[in-house]
Amino acid sequence: MHLVLETVQRQFPETVLAVAEDQARGDLSVQILAKGIREVARFLHDDPRTAFDHITDICSADYPDDLERFEVIYHFLSLPHGHRIRVKARIMEDDPVIDSVTSIWKGADFLEREVYDLMGIQFEGHPDLRRIFMPEDYDEGYPLRKDFPAEGKGWRSQFDFFPKYDEPIDAWSEKEVPQDQHVFMAGDTPESKKRTTEMLLNMGPQHPSTHGVLRVVLELDGERVSKAMPDLGYLHRGVEKLAEGLTYMQVLPHTDRLDYVCAMTNNYAYVRAVEKLVGVTVPERAEYVRTIVAEVQRIVGHLFWLGTQALDIGAMTVFFWTFREREVLLDLFEKLCGARLTLNYYRIGGVDADLTPEIIESLKTFLDTFPEHIQEYDVLLQKNRIWLARTKDVAVISGEDAINFGLTGPTLRGSGVAYDIRKLEPYGAYDKVEWEVPVGKNGDTYDRYWIRVEEMRQSARIVQQCLEQLPEGPIVADDPKIIPPQKTNVMRDMESLIHHFIIFTHGFKPPKGETYCATEVPKGELGFFLISDGGPRPYRMKIRSPSFVHMGAFDYMARGYLISDIVTIFGTYDIVMGECDR
Repeated sequence: MHLVLETVQRQFPETVLAVAEDQARGDLSVQILAKGIREVARFLHDDPRTAFDHITDICSADYPDDLERFEVIYHFLSLPHGHRIRVKARIMEDDPVIDSVTSIWKGADFLEREVYDLMGIQFEGHPDLRRIFMPEDYDEGYPLRKDFPAEGKGWRSQFDFFPKYDEPIDAWSEKEVPQDQHVFMAGDTPESKKRTTEMLLNMGPQHPSTHGVLRVVLELDGERVSKAMPDLGYLHRGVEKLAEGLTYMQVLPHTDRLDYVCAMTNNYAYVRAVEKLVGVTVPERAEYVRTIVAEVQRIVGHLFWLGTQALDIGAMTVFFWTFREREVLLDLFEKLCGARLTLNYYRIGGVDADLTPEIIESLKTFLDTFPEHIQEYDVLLQKNRIWLARTKDVAVISGEDAINFGLTGPTLRGSGVAYDIRKLEPYGAYDKVEWEVPVGKNGDTYDRYWIRVEEMRQSARIVQQCLEQLPEGPIVADDPKIIPPQKTNVMRDMESLIHHFIIFTHGFKPPKGETYCATEVPKGELGFFLISDGGPRPYRMKIRSPSFVHMGAFDYMARGYLISDIVTIFGTYDIVMGECDR
């Protein structure tokens, strides 16, 4: 038995119901009584033998036929020891209440609100438990429960407490807001203290820097932000609900639509999770090709971020230059898979198409000139007074706080924490090439900018070495129960045609079980948690998106800064709201 499991079981003999170590998948899990979650969580966080300082995710599953209908699932990571654990607790349908762990991990705030919003589970002691994606007056139920239809219930929001279009403005103050309605507005009466000392300001979704899909309600003291409340849910994807009605292969194109700026890495994260669940071994050449394409996508993503962040702050030339290089790489994607944005290139067990000699040669040519282009961006920005004033000492967060909020990727590494999944849990060809993890010192917006620029240099190193080491061999696994036959065989061989028909109409059936798989994408840790009931469709698929987790730290990182800094803070996360809202 793993030492962590043994330690927890010995510490809480009456609370721990079962422990399990899945050696094939490398997963540790603990089943506990719901009443003991806060005590167990505190021990896992504080005890040096466990030291689970990083909260990765909180999700839930619905089992309508069970007496204990709901299962709350916590994913924790120990950065000092380099391992993960999954803690699970079952609760009753007629009393879906469990203690909050927000007093231990600040990042649990948004994560628990999501579970409450979509599954209806109450978290006792949560400081602000209300819906986070759905409108607050939504009264049709909880979308991720099994008895909620995937097509929705045709509900439309009602704002009865607002004045109608033909009512005079004075009618606004005569309306009484329901007590249970959480409304972002300042007091309307002259004697309201807030009316004279502080002001509430809506920033977005119309504001250009929020890209039409995010609203932030700012509580201001003069021009200083005293509170910033993100209002999410403007770009729903519904992928987790849709996945329950799709086969594992049919889910793949939907992952493109999450982070549509970096679709390749989304594909990669999903197929890796399915492969871990099923137990597929990917051929060596396919692993190298996957790594090359993922790092090219990382460069594309960081170029997009750098250009748009500079544009939001006021530097237009950088935007044109970064998109110049981005276009070259998107042309290569188009030659590789026929698409430029939503790519659907990765496959369970490998990739859809091999790198051609033309693509390899074009990529080498790009890598020869790319370091010079990075230097061009640096010349424009590194000592630019406006850029430095807008990024230096703005949105500072310490490494300890960043870990406690569950931050990952450049946002965490900018605070001096060298956590990179490609190093901690190597996959693809990352352990076969030499590269470094860039780490910042001050935890400010400038450091996060520097991290991404340096990551582009490291990605170029990785791609260069992978191209030099690229082995011969197949690009997809040979596993007929899971992998469909080649298209050329389907068109001329009856057995392959039948095989193809069965795979695409019935899907494949993984064994019963569950697993969490994390992948290092340009924005941070993108994780897929899959529960299989032995059928051809995921019983539950939970997407741990870095954009959503990072928004949980927005208020903390925005307080004390100017209104104009909100644009910079939002940009420093490199957020895509399709991934955030899922």
